[in-house]
Amino acid sequence: MKSIIQSLAPLGVLLILVTGCSKKLNQYPNYEISTPTFWKTASDAALGLQGCYANVTNIAYDYWYFDGASDNCYDQYPWESGATYISSGTFSPGTINGISSDYTNEYQSIRSCNTFLDNIGKVTMDATTKTQYIGEVRFLRAFNYFLLAQMFGDVPLITSSNTATDSLTPAKEADVISFVLAQLDSASNELPATSIGGGRASQGAALALKARIQLFYQQWSAAAATALQVMNSGNYSLFRATSLSSTDTADNYSGLVTFASEADKQKFYMGLKSYQNMYFSANEGNPEIIFECQFSSAAPYEWTGQANGLNTLLSPSDLNGWSSIDPTQSMVDAYWNRDGSPYVPISQATSSGYYNFPNTPVPSYFNQFKNRDTRLYASIWYTGNSWSAYAPGYSFVWEGPGNNNSATGYNFRKLLDPAFASGPQWQAGQSFPLIRYAEVLLTYAEARNEASGPDPSVYAALDSIRSRAGMPFVDQTVYNSQSALRTLIRNERRIELAGEGTRYFDIRRWGIAANVMTTVYDNRNTLAQPRVWQDNFVKLPYPQAAVDANPLLQTAQSAKGY
Repeated sequence: MKSIIQSLAPLGVLLILVTGCSKKLNQYPNYEISTPTFWKTASDAALGLQGCYANVTNIAYDYWYFDGASDNCYDQYPWESGATYISSGTFSPGTINGISSDYTNEYQSIRSCNTFLDNIGKVTMDATTKTQYIGEVRFLRAFNYFLLAQMFGDVPLITSSNTATDSLTPAKEADVISFVLAQLDSASNELPATSIGGGRASQGAALALKARIQLFYQQWSAAAATALQVMNSGNYSLFRATSLSSTDTADNYSGLVTFASEADKQKFYMGLKSYQNMYFSANEGNPEIIFECQFSSAAPYEWTGQANGLNTLLSPSDLNGWSSIDPTQSMVDAYWNRDGSPYVPISQATSSGYYNFPNTPVPSYFNQFKNRDTRLYASIWYTGNSWSAYAPGYSFVWEGPGNNNSATGYNFRKLLDPAFASGPQWQAGQSFPLIRYAEVLLTYAEARNEASGPDPSVYAALDSIRSRAGMPFVDQTVYNSQSALRTLIRNERRIELAGEGTRYFDIRRWGIAANVMTTVYDNRNTLAQPRVWQDNFVKLPYPQAAVDANPLLQTAQSAKGY
C-alpha cells in the first residue's frame, strides 16, 4: 500500500529543504540548500525524488472530484473542492475554491522537479538508477504541466529552478504540450518497462500518459500508435476474476436480472467481481494498473494526504460516510442495457419523480435497474442495491437529502473497498488509479476510429473491456460507421471510467458540455443543483492570487473571457 511518497513523513519539510519557500504565489525561492550540504549522495537523490512525488496525492484528490464538475456527479459540499462552483457556473478568479491550490500545487511540484533535474548531475550514484530517477521526474513534471494546460490553457513554462514565475509571459498551450510530449519521449527511454505496484513512473506510464495527451489534442493517428505500443508491450492486461466464492454471489440480483442459464448467471457475477474488485487493496499490483496514487491506512485522520478518503467521501451516511460525490440521474441513465443496447430512460411516473414523500420509491423506480449493464450494479448504490461483502446484510436505501445523505438519490459504490468499510473515517488504504489499461484500450479505439473509421482492432479493444464486465461484444451490424461507433465509444468511456475524473475533460474536448451540463434534480424531482454553461468555461480562470503575483497573466485572463 505504501509508495515512495509515503515512505517519509516529513514531506513538507523536504520540499522546503529542496526548493525553499515563498509567501508569493509561484515565486521561486531566493535560496536553497547549498551544494556542499546536499546533492552529493544517492540518499540525497532519493530524498529529492520523494519530494517530486509529493503532488501525486493532490492530483488524485483532484481526479476524485473532477466528475462532480461534469454531468456524471454532483459534489454537494463546496468547501471540499472547486467542482461545486465549476459545475454550477458560479465561479470567478477570486472566489473559486480549490483552483488556487491546484495551480499552486502543480507549480510547487514543477519547482521540485526543476530543482531535482538541475542538481542530479552533481550526485555520485549508480548511473542506471540515476537515469531512472531522471525519467521519473520528467514524467511527473510532464503530468503537472498537462493538468495545468488542460485546466488553464496558456501557462508559464518554467524548466529551470532559477526562473521566477511572477514576471513570465504565459507560454502558448500548444508550446507547453510540445514540451510535455518531448519530456515523455525522453522519459520513456529512461524508465523501466513497468513499476512494482504502479506507484512509480515507468515506461508504460509515460507512453500511456502520452497517448492520453495526444487524444486530448486530437492527434488521432499518433494517439492510436502510442496506445498500441502499450498494448503490444505485453506488460498490461485487464483485471479478471478467475473464480467465485459464496461471498461473491451472496447478493441476489434475480429480481432485476433475467438469467438465461446458470452459465449466464455465473458470467454476470464474474463480470461484477472483475470490475469492482480491481480497486481493492487485496488486488494491488494487478496488471491493469499502469500508474496510481498509493495510500496507507495507517495514516492519521483526514486531509493528511497519506490515507485514502474515498470510503468517507463516497459512502452513504448509514455507513459513516459523507455522500460528498453523488452520481446524477444522467450517469445512471448512461449505462447500457444488459444486451448491449442503449438504455432509454423511463419517464418518472409522478410529479414527485421516483420517490413519494418522504422516502418511498414508486414501483417504476425499480424498472430502470432491470437487465442493465453489470457495471451499473457494481458502481452505483440505488435503493435496493445490496452489497453484503461491504457490510453484512446491507442494502442501500436513500432517505432524502441532508444529514450526509446523497443530494441526488444515488451514491457511488465503485472505488470502495470492503476491507476498510468498518474502519475510521478517512483511513482507507487502497490505491487510486490515475492511469489503467482499460483507458489505453479506449484511447486506442477512439483514436483509431477517428483516424480511419471502424476496423477489427477497434472492435477487439472495445470487446475486451465489455466482456470483462460480463457484457456482450459490440454489435457490428449496428455500430458499423465511424459516426455510430463514435457514439458508442464515448458512452463506453463514460461508463468504464466513471468516478475516475476523466469525464470533466472529455465533455470539453468533445465540445458537448453545453448540451450535457444541465440542472440536476434528485429522485423526487426536487432541484439539487442549478447549472449554467458558458463557452469560456472550457478553460478555467487563473486564480486571482496568481494574476496579482504575475500581472502578465491578466492579458491571457481577459482573452479567456474572465
